[in-house]
Amino acid sequence: MLFPKYLKRPLTSESHGTSCTTAMQQRALQRFGRQSSAYFAFQPDVLCFAGSSGGLLHYGQQSTPLGPVNLVFTNPLASQTDMADLIAEFEAHASHPCVYLAVDHDVASVLRDRDYRINQIGAESKIDLNTFDLRGRAKKQLRHASHFGERHGCEVRELNWHEVDAAEVHAVSESWLSHKNVKHRELRYVTRPPVFGEEWGVRKFYCYQGKRLLGFVFFDPYYSQGRLQGYCANILRAMHEKSTNGVLDFIILSAMDVFRAEGVSELSLGIAPLQAIEAEPGERSVVRIISQLFYEYGNGIYAFKGLAYHKTRYRPTLTPWYLCSKNISLLRLYWAMLFGLRVLGRAER
Repeated sequence: MLFPKYLKRPLTSESHGTSCTTAMQQRALQRFGRQSSAYFAFQPDVLCFAGSSGGLLHYGQQSTPLGPVNLVFTNPLASQTDMADLIAEFEAHASHPCVYLAVDHDVASVLRDRDYRINQIGAESKIDLNTFDLRGRAKKQLRHASHFGERHGCEVRELNWHEVDAAEVHAVSESWLSHKNVKHRELRYVTRPPVFGEEWGVRKFYCYQGKRLLGFVFFDPYYSQGRLQGYCANILRAMHEKSTNGVLDFIILSAMDVFRAEGVSELSLGIAPLQAIEAEPGERSVVRIISQLFYEYGNGIYAFKGLAYHKTRYRPTLTPWYLCSKNISLLRLYWAMLFGLRVLGRAER
């Protein structure tokens, strides 16, 4: 499999006049892409900073009424020993304030030493495939979903792009999007917009009822010390029909069986933004309060609670991810995040 077309060209580089080539990114991902969102670096309109030690830092730039902001939306691809130097090198070069969004505890610790204020921004859900089962009252809904195929005469298939009907896949995606709060924009950065084509390392599973496609799930890989660690269920879409209730869980559970048989140890369900936010030492308390209010009352903008609830049915291990900022006003911070991630903004054409 290959990277999508937009990755066959070098990404813009901010360091030493070199290019972040596809080969460099692929090597860095396999060596250092331990965060389940590591593959999110590979999407359109992303800038790449190549550090002198060989690490890569991916980010987006978002304009605001108070000036541009650099949004670093996943862990830099570097070893733990080189992480602090890579961040220092990037910030010495950067001409705009930097906000680190959805990074893990290790990166947040480096940034705390650089006088960043650290706030929890949501929780990642991870499943240990070696111990996961469907026993217990709490997983009743998942047990029901595991029999979706028997009830509806369906099967899940892992397919390459040339084996699917592209128009049918797009139709499912459009049906799914049409009933979401963000109907006309693909969110980006803290998720990765779908690529309807072949992608290096990405696994794509489809559920068919006879010849009819009901839904699909795309899984992004992540790594540990050069070896595959797990997959992140990034894109989940199904026809918006009462009869398809449970199809996405059926696909995920089927894929989990495949991954487990291959010796894959983990599955990540990704981050649920604003879920389970708690106070942090040295945080900006107003950011926590605003985040908690968004989670309670902002579901008309984005389905924070619905997304979190779906993940909790798997009884995963929850790990906080962080928002790290300094020397930036609240207006500039939230403008950059809401428009940068496309929670708000103009409809795509």
